[in-house]
This record gives sequence, C-alpha cells and structure tokens, in this order.
Amino acid sequence: MTGAPPQVVDSHLHLWDRRRFSYPWMTELPALPETSLPIQRTASATAAIVVEAGISPDQRTAEVEWLTALAAEEPLIRGIVAAVDFTDPHLAEVVARLADTPLVVGVRDNFESRPAGDLDPRTSPTAGALLRGLDCARRVGLTVDLCVRAGQLAELDALLTSVVAVTGSADGLVLDHLGKPLPADPDFSFEEWAEAMSALAAHAGLHVKFSGLPGQMPGAVDPEAARELADRFIGEVLTAFGPERTMYGSDHPVSTTGHGLGDGEWEQAAAAALHHVVDDTDFAAVMGTTAADFYLTRRTQ
Repeated sequence: MTGAPPQVVDSHLHLWDRRRFSYPWMTELPALPETSLPIQRTASATAAIVVEAGISPDQRTAEVEWLTALAAEEPLIRGIVAAVDFTDPHLAEVVARLADTPLVVGVRDNFESRPAGDLDPRTSPTAGALLRGLDCARRVGLTVDLCVRAGQLAELDALLTSVVAVTGSADGLVLDHLGKPLPADPDFSFEEWAEAMSALAAHAGLHVKFSGLPGQMPGAVDPEAARELADRFIGEVLTAFGPERTMYGSDHPVSTTGHGLGDGEWEQAAAAALHHVVDDTDFAAVMGTTAADFYLTRRTQ
C-alpha cells in the first residue's frame, strides 16, 4: 500500500449473492439479505477487507473470482480473505494459487464449527494438521483469520502456544470478533473472557478485530445498545492488545443488517467508544492504520 492509509478501513466486510452462490449456513437465517454488495452499505469506510462468507466449498474459487471482478469496479475492496481447509491434502497448491492472486491478502479456515477440543495440540490429533495449515499459509505471505467461539479461547491459546514455540511469534494471525463473547448469556463471565483475551494477547504479533459484538446478541440491536456494547468491551481489548494490534471491523451484514442495525450505526458506535478511551493517533490506528498495515502493507513487501 502506498501513501497515507484511508481514514477508515473496515477489516471485516462480507459480500455475497445468494442468487448466484450457495451459503449453507444462511439457510435458517431469514434476516440476512439476499445480497450484500458495496452499493448497499451506509458506513463511511473507504477501504475494506472482504472476508469469505461461508460459501459452499466447491464454490470457493468462484467466490474469489467474483470478488476480484467486483473490485475492478469498486475501489472499496482492497483485499480478500479467502476460504480454505487447513486439513486439505492439497492445501499447499491451494494457498500457492491464492498467494499468486493479487487481491488475496489472507485465508480463513473457520474454526468455530470444529468440535470441542479439536484445536488443542495436547489432546487432539486434528490440531497437528491445523498447525501445518497455519504454517503453510504464513510461508507464502498470507495472513490468517482465526474465528472461534468464546468456549474455544483456551484451546486457541494452546494452539498459538505451539505456533509461537516453532516460529517465534503469532505474526500474521488475527482473532475475529473478540473471540465471540456472549454478553446476553446469563452464564457469560466478562472477567473470564478478559483473562482469556489477556492470555491470547501475550502471544507476540497476534492481532484482534473489534467486530462482531452485535452478532452475538439475540434478536435486534438498536444504535443505543450497540454503543453500550462497544463501550463495555473496548477498554479491555485495548488494555490487552493495544491500538497497534486492534482493528475495527463491521462484520456487515451478519452483525448489522442481520440484527436490524445499520453498518454505519455500528461504525459510529465503535468510533464513539474509541473516542472515550484513546487519543487521535490511537483512534486512527484502530479505525484504519492497524488493518492497513496488517493486511495491505505486508502484501506489498
């Protein structure tokens, strides 16, 4: 990336077209729109990283091709995080092809769907394959998005401990959606979540996305509730990771339209919460510079 980064970079935007492609997980979510396209946004972000949208595995290549074609007409799209399966025996070929695709900046194997215990190298044989997959992607210069449920944070910590033991850091890895805490769950412990985030932040190089909070709430989320969520979580995240490893993301339209919230309203809620706790320099980092450096600058090096 050359020159000054855009003022706001959305590090986690989903684009899709359910008329064209199959997204199996959306079948039982009628609140999600038929299409998510750049023209349907209302937020002020002028650059975005588009993260794979859970497309049918046989359409993953087509998703990247479609997004690349969209990007030719839409300057908002600055990078793609493509879907992969880290246990795929042909993964090396897949990531090599993706690394040769100019717009692809990273990959994601969505860990949240894996059974309990699957990520822990101390107890799970599957974890070895996941570690090899992570290493394969990083070796060709791609970043890796890590998407887990709150109940998997301890497992992820164990997985990253193994990553750091071998490579020296968790550079190039980013945790999506704050690890998906469940603020409305009566069994949710904010203190336990904060401790888990601090443990993860101890892995040098690991980044985090301030995103996804409205998506973890049941039902609709109005702008006031969005602001309360942002205010509740932003301090702990910044204490653990700092602005240089924290990046704003909308998770639009999953965490916005899917919960009756505008993507611009979540952006405003996140920005307001940030202004309560950081200065202008750190605000610019979280809302833009960190994501630009993580995804875009490293891709040009």
